[in-house]
Order: sequence, then C-alpha cells, then structure tokens
Amino acid sequence: MNLKKFAVRGIIILAICVALCMFFSGTVRTITTPKVRLTAAKRGKLEERVELAGRPAFPEVDEVTFALPDDMTMTVAKVNTREGYTVKAGDVLVEGKLSNFETQRKAAQEAYDGASEQLMTLENKNRGIRVTKRDQAYADAFFALRDARRKAVSLELTMEAQLTREGLERTESGYPEGASDELKQMMDDWREAAAAQQAAQAAMDDAARYSVPDDVWSYITEQREQQEKKDEAEAQLRTLIALNDRVKAIVAPHDGYVAQLNVKEGDVWDGNSALMTLTKEDALPTLRADISGQTRNIAEGMTAALNPDSYDAIETKVVAVGTDTEGKKYADIELNERLIKARGSVYAMLQEDTPITLIFKAREATSLVPTSAVRGSGDERYVYVTEQNTAAFGGSTLRLHKMDVTVLGEYGGTTSVQEDISYYTIAYGEDRAVSDGDAVMEYLN
Repeated sequence: MNLKKFAVRGIIILAICVALCMFFSGTVRTITTPKVRLTAAKRGKLEERVELAGRPAFPEVDEVTFALPDDMTMTVAKVNTREGYTVKAGDVLVEGKLSNFETQRKAAQEAYDGASEQLMTLENKNRGIRVTKRDQAYADAFFALRDARRKAVSLELTMEAQLTREGLERTESGYPEGASDELKQMMDDWREAAAAQQAAQAAMDDAARYSVPDDVWSYITEQREQQEKKDEAEAQLRTLIALNDRVKAIVAPHDGYVAQLNVKEGDVWDGNSALMTLTKEDALPTLRADISGQTRNIAEGMTAALNPDSYDAIETKVVAVGTDTEGKKYADIELNERLIKARGSVYAMLQEDTPITLIFKAREATSLVPTSAVRGSGDERYVYVTEQNTAAFGGSTLRLHKMDVTVLGEYGGTTSVQEDISYYTIAYGEDRAVSDGDAVMEYLN
C-alpha cells in the first residue's frame, strides 16, 4: 500500500518538474529572442513634397500710358485702383489735369486773337488789291514747294541719324543689309517726301512762267503768314482743350489685373513712362516662389497644390522657372480663379505669402517600405525578410534572411525600392541587434 502511494507521488512530482521545465524553457526563449515588427512592402509611386511660399507676379503686362506734348505735364488728382485689383475695359484708372493748362491755353488764345486782328487789318489795308487766278496758282505752287522741301529735309535728317546709329549707309534703292524695321520705315517716308518735293518743283516750274506784281505778292505772303499763325493757334487750342478733357479720366484699355502702379496722387507726370501696367488681356498673374535654396530639381510642368491633404485641395502646376534681377531662382506657379478665390483676391495675396506644395511623383510604381526597414548605406542597402520554420514538436520560429535592394528614393519616412519585394514579410524595429540568420519573435503589442 505504501509502495503504491509512493509511486503515485513520484509520478505527480515528475509531471510537475516536466511542466516547470517546459515553462521556464519557453520563458528563457522569450527573454533571449530578439523582438521585431513585421511589415510588407506596398506597390506604388513614391511621392515627394516641397513646401514653398510665394506672392503674385505679373510676367505678361501691357503699359498704360498717355501721350503728352513735350512741353506739358499732368498732375495726378486721383488714382482709382491698387496693385492686384481687377479692372474692366473703360474703367477710370487715373484722374488728372494738365499742370500748365491755363497758361498754355491763354498763350494759344492770345496767339489766335493776334493773328485774327492782323488778318483783319491786312484786309482793310489792301481792299483795292486784286488777286488773279494766275497769282493764286503761283502762290499755291510756291508754298507747296516750300512745305515739301521742309518735310523732305526733316525726314532726311531723321533717317541719316538712324543710319549712323545702326552703322549703315544709305542705298539708292531698297535697304542696307541689316537695317531695322524702324530704319526701313524712315527710308520709305523720306523717299515718298522726296518724290512729293519733285512733283511740287515741277508745279512751281510751270507756275513760274507768270510773274506776280510786288504789291500782290506782299499781300499774299503776309496773309498766308497770319493765316498759318491763326490756324496753328486754333489747332493748339483744340488740342489743349481735348487733351485736358481726356486726362480727367484715363481709362483701362482692356480687362486685367493691375500689376504695378507708377504714380500716386499729387505726382507730376511727364508722359515719358507708364502710369501703370496691366496684365495682358485674358492673362492671369502667377504665384512666384523663391527656390534658391532648394536642392530638389524643380522644372516646368510639375504638380503643385494648395492644401493638398484637405478635402478642398486645389491642384495647379509650375509654368516657368527662371532667375530674377537679383540673381535669385524662382518658380512661377499657375494661378487659377479657384485658387485666387480661396485666398480672397490677388490684392490679398500680395499682402502675405501663400503656402504652396510642390508634389513629385515617380513615373513608375515600385516597392514602398518604411525607411527604418531599409538598412545599410550608399549603394549597399538591404532588408531583412523573414522565413517561418515549424518545429518538430509543434510551434514555429521566424528566421531573418538578408536581401539586397536598390534604393530609388526616400521621402517622409518611405523608401522606394527597385526590386519587387511585396511578396515578403519584412522585419524592422528590433529591440536589439540582429544579423542574417537570427531567430526572432514578433512584437505582440
């Protein structure tokens, strides 16, 4: 009986010992085996991003100007727009007044009145003089030849000056090689005037067969002189009054955005520069961002976006890359109406930078894995893939195997790998150093 009890007790103690051994052996294995996280590569296109900030620029503009006589200026009374504002064709942009309008008008009026009085006096003094048709024909031919000569000489001098500037010589016909379009037009104008002078000379030669009495000629020439003075003064008055009315409201030549204002209220403007510039009709400004410090190559056509990760993301693109006058490299990003509206207006965008994201996408799909799972440096990069082995008495073991990979790019914690490793389970984030062939365990939390 005692022997039987002893045997039972022995069996129980043995079972307990075996269980304890199995328990502690598992615990030891758990403690000594490296723990890793497991992941799988995904197929996709690596996306890189560059964050930029820019303000509107106006690459294509038209000048808004106004022709003033050389001896006149305009005082700006009011400017009705600002840089970045939109304007419509016909909108009044600038209100002004001729700075010396009253002085010029008074002088022209006095010249007109003086010539009119001289004509009246001349007519009264020469009531008895009779001007025949032959006399008038001679006078007309004489003054026509005089005017034709003056015009031809003036145009010839202008043409010669342009020839000197371009380092060319006059040709009998055609144009000198390398002549500018401006010079060609000057030569055409002079040749036309020279032909008119020859015709006027022929008419004068024909009229010179007849003589004009001295008293008649004196009357005709003085009358012509005073009439020319009167006509000139009248034309000046008309021009002054019309010009003053026009500068009261200088309007936009077409729709557009105001790119640059060159005048402000109170300025005296001489007409030799643009009052302002407008974007060309149907053209939008661009968003110009400084990329001088960027190491990533940025080129025309690249995708850009405002708030790229939001539900109301607005996509656009790079339309130009260049260097400004200060030597800084910039990228011009296309502005569309939706983007402008999202930022309020072009005027509002000029007041503060607009953040914009450039998005670079690989052309082809590759294997994408966490950057922390890719090991090594330079051209020697690799990952650890796992192989699951089943033990003889149940259970399984994960074992690491080194696999060389070719890294194509890295961005934002993701690495693009050339090889297709999407079929493998990849180990990373180990709690201690591991090497090729090591057995590992997966983190359970």
